[in-house]
Amino acid sequence: MKTKVLITGIFMLIAGMMTAQQQNQAGKTGISKEQMQERIGKSVSNKIKNAEIKETEEAIAILKETQAVIADLAQNKNDEAEKKLAEVIGKLEILLAQKPELSLIPVDANVEMKDAVTDVSTVRTIMDHVKKAIEQGYYQEAKQVLNDLSSELVIKTAYLPMATYPGAMKLAAKLMHEGKNREAAAVLVNALNTLIIGEEIIPLPVLRAEEYIKEAVKVLNNEKAFKENKETLLALLDAASYQLDLAQAMGYGKKDKEYKDLHQAIVRLKDYVNKGREKKTGKALKDLSLELKKFKERLFYKKQK
Repeated sequence: MKTKVLITGIFMLIAGMMTAQQQNQAGKTGISKEQMQERIGKSVSNKIKNAEIKETEEAIAILKETQAVIADLAQNKNDEAEKKLAEVIGKLEILLAQKPELSLIPVDANVEMKDAVTDVSTVRTIMDHVKKAIEQGYYQEAKQVLNDLSSELVIKTAYLPMATYPGAMKLAAKLMHEGKNREAAAVLVNALNTLIIGEEIIPLPVLRAEEYIKEAVKVLNNEKAFKENKETLLALLDAASYQLDLAQAMGYGKKDKEYKDLHQAIVRLKDYVNKGREKKTGKALKDLSLELKKFKERLFYKKQK
């Protein structure tokens, strides 16, 4: 029981310790906690917005029309229901004819945030005690601590499955033609309930690191910034490096060698800044920004066709 109490007690220390770390980074980088949250919110919002392609609008309309068909059947408006369902099937066939490769079309998305307020040293201490708890058989306690020790955005997206939805609509039409309206309605309801839910987990520390790098690029792009804001530039690079350390300590892609590559790139950048190599710094910053973006997308975004 001793290990169990110890883990819980350590986890309760988290809140106060991170506040000092956040304040330190905010003071040196000029980006407050609130500003960082706003930046990340815009970044994620843009990602979701970019997924709203033309097919998404059509798919949403198809879902609404399917619901209208069910409502008509419930009110015994059979002719209207058949007409609307025929239109739904027609739209689905057009979609598939235009883009036969379509398998999943996003129709809705929501974002959940889990953000344990912590720092690197605390995370490592907690993980050591979690390992001891597992060794002693306190599996559920360890599981709860690990669940709480998360700093991530979870994007849940509902997709219209083009492999099965059109077939369900045609089956419903067949049943309606046979006068089996109750069975047809059941097929339609089941189709609406079998949307595929995709989940993307994006670590907040990686997003924060990306925002610090973006800000460093802005500072460098200012003509006077490189000479006048050298300390700010170094602070932004330090903050980005720290956030990558935090992501790795929390187990997000822990074994991925790119953490090491990204850290080495930051070390090179700091060297360029200290030696006043403006041209090399600019190119290295742009390269780091691109590599960090690729790292994030490759490791954490689940691709959907």
